[in-house]
Amino acid sequence: MAITNYLQLQQAVSDWMARADVLGNAADFISLAEARLNRELNPVEVDAALTCPVGSRTVDISSLAMVEPIALYLKDTGGELRLLPRAEGTFPRLEAVGKPAIWAIDGDAIDFNRACDQNYEFRFRFKQKFALSDAVPTNWLLAEHPDVYLAASIMWGGVYTQDGSYAASFKSLLDETIPTIRTAIARKKRGDLTIYQALSSINHHRDGWIA
Repeated sequence: MAITNYLQLQQAVSDWMARADVLGNAADFISLAEARLNRELNPVEVDAALTCPVGSRTVDISSLAMVEPIALYLKDTGGELRLLPRAEGTFPRLEAVGKPAIWAIDGDAIDFNRACDQNYEFRFRFKQKFALSDAVPTNWLLAEHPDVYLAASIMWGGVYTQDGSYAASFKSLLDETIPTIRTAIARKKRGDLTIYQALSSINHHRDGWIA
């Protein structure tokens, strides 16, 4: 069975442990696994495609499990415009609808300085923690390394059932694989930085637009 979302991961924990009585506890095993994964793997910068519909000045981001916002880009035929971030309550809100230029995080939403005069698409870059739920059914780690998510969860299942050798076997697997993921993350960061520096040297920036 493919493991691509929160419900499938819970079922996989039960299937792998061959114990139907742990299905109700699988969510707890996953939460405990994520506590370790969040300690071992620093939050990674990811992108999410967002849409703000006409007439609205907010975009719901409750499903992103965000740790820290990085940047917000408005997509347009001319490229991407990086909007100005501000603290909530520190900028005026315009009555007239139009193209937003300023944004802030307001709880589980992005709040703009004005309501949108049309549907606008955005690329939101942020740091994401591991916190699967019905509202947040997947994340990059589950998509790329479902084996690690499963092993981390089953390890706690072994602790719950007081099967020390069973838990230890999955802990050993995690101890081997987590460092390789950490190395891959560091390598990607270096690659992203190199690409960004190269683009910065050849792109022409005008009024905040990135062509």
